[in-house]
Amino acid sequence: MKLTVNSIKKILGGMCRVGDYLSYIWFVFAIAFVFLGLVTWKVSAYDPIKTDYYCILLFLIFILYIISTLFLLHRNKLLQFCVGAIVGFFLFLFYGLIGIVLQSAPTSFAMEHSVPAGLACNTPKPIDADLSAGVNPRDTTTYLQIRNGSQGGIYEYSFYYPQLPEGTIYLKCYEVTENLPLSSSRLKKESMCHITGTDHFDSLVNGREFTIYEGDWGKYYAVRIEVWFRDDRGNERKLLEKIYAVEGWMR
Repeated sequence: MKLTVNSIKKILGGMCRVGDYLSYIWFVFAIAFVFLGLVTWKVSAYDPIKTDYYCILLFLIFILYIISTLFLLHRNKLLQFCVGAIVGFFLFLFYGLIGIVLQSAPTSFAMEHSVPAGLACNTPKPIDADLSAGVNPRDTTTYLQIRNGSQGGIYEYSFYYPQLPEGTIYLKCYEVTENLPLSSSRLKKESMCHITGTDHFDSLVNGREFTIYEGDWGKYYAVRIEVWFRDDRGNERKLLEKIYAVEGWMR
């Protein structure tokens, strides 16, 4: 027990020393926060995935700022603490402003990638529609069914297919005009579904949710949604593709 108490005291002492050191550079976190906030604001117009990572980094920097200013009190730097608290208040307001902007600011993605004239696009089913309705084993175009989710850009899919071994099914999405991969860092993991295999036509995925981040609510563009399969040996192949008119998810 004595050794445990001593270890805890050493850990707490080390944390205090680190906190005291951070308090010497508290203003650096403020500068870094403002700079990264402006970068996040700019990046949000064309890269929603990177924007999410920047927002997480902003939050971590803000936490470090709070810790560093609190340790000014530990060093009896009352005046610096008061200045840091005032600056922290304005940083908090700035962070809130960034959040509001990210929630409401439109992007130009859909406008820059309008649906080509004459291109036949499928439309996702309404949110309360039955995903199994209209599926026909003799019509491969019905194997993939897409339904609107709780918000624009959020979708659900079901997939039917005959005779597949055990493995994993997942989606890939591409903007049609420039073949741009969409939401590639998240889509595969979100849409992934392990199947035990089947020797007859069957429902393999039922109502799996996925999100397309590029674009805005109410602004549609053409997307090629591909269904891929990977067996337990790691071999991959595309099973089906279908073009849909979709909208992107706004935070």
